[in-house]
Amino acid sequence: MKRILTTAALAAAAFTAQAAGTTLTNGDFAFTGVNGNTTLGGWSFVTFVDLAAGTTIYFTDTNVRQTPDSAGVFNAAETFWSWTASSAVAAGTSVALLGTGTSGQYGAKSGAAGGVANGTVTNHNGAVSNISSGGDILYAFQAASYAINYQPSAITFLGAISNRGSYTSSDNPLAATGLSGIQVREYKVGSDATRYTQFTAQVTTGDTPYASMAELQSALAVNANWTTITASNTTPIVSDVLAVAAPVPEPSSYALMLAGLAAVGGLARRRGLRRGSGT
Repeated sequence: MKRILTTAALAAAAFTAQAAGTTLTNGDFAFTGVNGNTTLGGWSFVTFVDLAAGTTIYFTDTNVRQTPDSAGVFNAAETFWSWTASSAVAAGTSVALLGTGTSGQYGAKSGAAGGVANGTVTNHNGAVSNISSGGDILYAFQAASYAINYQPSAITFLGAISNRGSYTSSDNPLAATGLSGIQVREYKVGSDATRYTQFTAQVTTGDTPYASMAELQSALAVNANWTTITASNTTPIVSDVLAVAAPVPEPSSYALMLAGLAAVGGLARRRGLRRGSGT
C-alpha cells in the first residue's frame, strides 16, 4: 500500500511540474519576427533553453512606465495575449503566433519548416488591437497569471520588438525593462512605417541549423541576417529549427564511460606489473 501511495505521489508531482512549465530569465528569449498586418500578421520568438509543456509566455503592446508607481509597470492597457505550450519545444526552435483572419486573434505553431500546431493563444482582455505599422512595441514577459497590471516584482520581461524610430519618456523598452542586446529587436527603416521583419534563416528552406545557442545569438544580433519590408504585405511569420543544442549524455552513458575507463586503467596497471616482474 505504501509503495502504491509513493508511486501516486511521484506521478502527481511530475504532473504538477509539467503543468507549471518552464520559468525563463532575462537572456533566455529573443523575438525572431513580426508582421503588423491587421488580420494575417503575427510574431515569432525563440528561446535558448528547452520549454516544457505548460509553459506560458505573455505578450502585450501596452506601453511601459519608465518609473512604475502604485498602478504598476504598464500604462493604459491595450491588448494582452498569452501562449501556453501544449507540447515541449526544444531550445533553438522558434514558435510562431499567426493571425487567424480575425483582428487580435492568433494561433500557434512550432517546429521545422513552418511547424505544427502547438498550444493555445488567449486574448485576455478582448481588445482587437494589433501591432501598429506606424510605431509600436510588442513586449514578452512571464508572470504567475494574467493581470491588468503588475508590480515590478511580479513580472519578468523577456523581450521587446519595436518599429519606433525614437522613444519618449513614457515608453522606452531599454530603460524600463532591463532588456538589452538581442532581447530588443528594433526594425524601423528610416522614416517609413515599417511593417515586417523576420530572421532570414527562419524563412529560408534547406539551411543547416546553427551548431549552438551561442552561434544563433550572435547571428540574431546582425541586422544583415534579417529580412525587413516597409510596405503592407502578407508575408507569413513561420517557425523553424534555428539551432541544435549539443546533446547531454544520459547518466547511463556516463556510467558506461567510467566503467570503460576503469577497465582500461586496470589493464594498463596489470601490464605495468608484468613488466616490473619480468614475466
